[in-house]
Amino acid sequence: MEANVESNISSYGPPNVVVALGSQKVPAKRRLSQSKLPMNQKVARRRRRFDSSSSSKSIDQDDYGTEEEEGTEEDEEFDATNDGKNDQKTLKKQPTRWSCHTHVLYKESPYFASLFGENFIESKASIVYLPSSIIDRTALSSILKFMYTHQIKKPKTLRELCDMYSAADYLGMDKLCVILAESLIELAHNCICYCTSCTANVPELFPFCRTRSLELQDEKMAVMTQKVITILASDPEKTLSTYWTSRHMARLLIQLPQDVSQALSQKVLHRVNKSNAIESLYSCFAASNTLSTNDPLLSWSKPLHATLTSVQSRATKIIARHFDFFCCQYPALLSCIDGITYSFDFLEYLLLHILEDQMDCSNVGILYQGIVCDLMSRHAVQHNDQVKHILSVAKVMVLHYITRRISNIRQQGGLDKLDKAILKLLAEDLDVRPKSLISSNHPLFHRGIFSFLLPSIPTLHLSTSTHTNGLSRHSSRSTLRTNSATTATRRVSLPVTNNENSSASASSSFASQLTRLLKRFGSSHHRRRYSSSASTTTGSSPQQQRLSTRTLSTSTVRTSISTSSTSWLQHRKSLRGQVSAPMVGLHKRVQLTRRPTLTVGTVEYIGHVEFADGVWIGVELDRRVGKNDGSVDGYRYFTSSPNRGVFVRPEDVSLVV
Repeated sequence: MEANVESNISSYGPPNVVVALGSQKVPAKRRLSQSKLPMNQKVARRRRRFDSSSSSKSIDQDDYGTEEEEGTEEDEEFDATNDGKNDQKTLKKQPTRWSCHTHVLYKESPYFASLFGENFIESKASIVYLPSSIIDRTALSSILKFMYTHQIKKPKTLRELCDMYSAADYLGMDKLCVILAESLIELAHNCICYCTSCTANVPELFPFCRTRSLELQDEKMAVMTQKVITILASDPEKTLSTYWTSRHMARLLIQLPQDVSQALSQKVLHRVNKSNAIESLYSCFAASNTLSTNDPLLSWSKPLHATLTSVQSRATKIIARHFDFFCCQYPALLSCIDGITYSFDFLEYLLLHILEDQMDCSNVGILYQGIVCDLMSRHAVQHNDQVKHILSVAKVMVLHYITRRISNIRQQGGLDKLDKAILKLLAEDLDVRPKSLISSNHPLFHRGIFSFLLPSIPTLHLSTSTHTNGLSRHSSRSTLRTNSATTATRRVSLPVTNNENSSASASSSFASQLTRLLKRFGSSHHRRRYSSSASTTTGSSPQQQRLSTRTLSTSTVRTSISTSSTSWLQHRKSLRGQVSAPMVGLHKRVQLTRRPTLTVGTVEYIGHVEFADGVWIGVELDRRVGKNDGSVDGYRYFTSSPNRGVFVRPEDVSLVV
């Protein structure tokens, strides 16, 4: 290659101009009339350089400080006889130079054609300077070779290719720019690939293309910018687990202006819809696991975690809103239940975030229907204890939510869309009349057709305002029962009436119905423990309630209820809606009792919050399975790593012994 270059250059005769890179302040296109140096002096210097017999081999060192060989493009280093330190300093200051031919530069580059053809000072000068701040040395060397050979050696790195494109565009070489643009697309695998090299090259290509398209109105780079945006944001299922887990993407989000970074994240977010919500959520799940491994200390991945959290929230919201569709018609979730696609860890992740983050009074009915009637009834669930346990815990979480918010659910008609058979099943699980679950606007509310379903079960009475607040999802007051032999427990509190004249037979029926409910949960290997009397409550205040509790653990669903009617009647007077909170202090080790798996952390905050009513507990978890970093809606309560902070109600934690 070098031999061909030398032969091509020598065929044009002796060089008559030198192209150099430097930081001179003299404009490249300053006219002759503006030059302070007499023109005859410049011409004389040029004649000394090219008219002598040795002009084809070297340039006088007194004028330029280097030797230039004929037929070569790059200067040789200083003579070895010079003083070492002085040579190094001079070499650093001396710009790189190439011996060229004016007519070749004129023919190949419109920039040089304008420079040599007009009345500019450089048209008569023996050396032409190009700005080193715009044109890279290696890039210019490759471009000058292309002028003589019309062949280009593809650079090894993306940075070199971008430098060549910038230099070619500055020199006005449109044909070369087209070739280099095609090489850029080829290096990025046409911006349709998710391989390892693309996850490194595409994020680095984006700022280069975007800057040139906006500042220089480069149409080729504008097209390439759109291709890069498409691969980075169009398919959340693929891009989140690849591009949005790389260090190059994190660096890009930091380098870009904040509004541009947010716009790029929003493009990914808006691509999440009903048809890819499950897949996008799984991509978030996989990406979070990858970042936890690659950057456990969060030294560079914070911008990526922010985008993943937003996508996770949107995906779970869509799934919760259309849960009946995903449980009956969409194959992704059903295949996960059957153990065909994804994993049971992802199933637990999906249900946990849906029930904790997105469950409300409007969708709690379809969540119950999907879990109990569609998912738990599948054949594969009956033969897989792990899936059965995950779904059983999810069912208990839904029942607990309905119990605490029954008045709001009835007011909004959250259960009115359920079929009669599902309402009956839900009423059996809650041990209440089906009529007490629907609103007064329901067409069946006044027909009395539910009277034959559970005639002996006492009616669920709406409690007073004080009791309603006590059963709020965001309230900090709930029943606490502790036992020295029992660790982390999950409380499911059922509302009770304040009627003093209820009979013992009604209480016995209530307990027996609840016993039948609890027998539904767990697999054959789960142990059940029923207590014949209520556990001792903490404190002796007459305001404390004694409610039935259900304990959820990672391996068993343990229950403890009172079946003694005497004990039930003895403590009915104490039920006033005031619920005690566990004695948890700051920096105490606690376990989250609502989690299907063992989840332990340290208490970092106890008090009132802006996003909900009542007292909440902020916990920094040992594992990155939380929801925030200690701040919610821009208000910081404590500081932790991303996805290690979580806020829970006081009744949802227990001290770790």
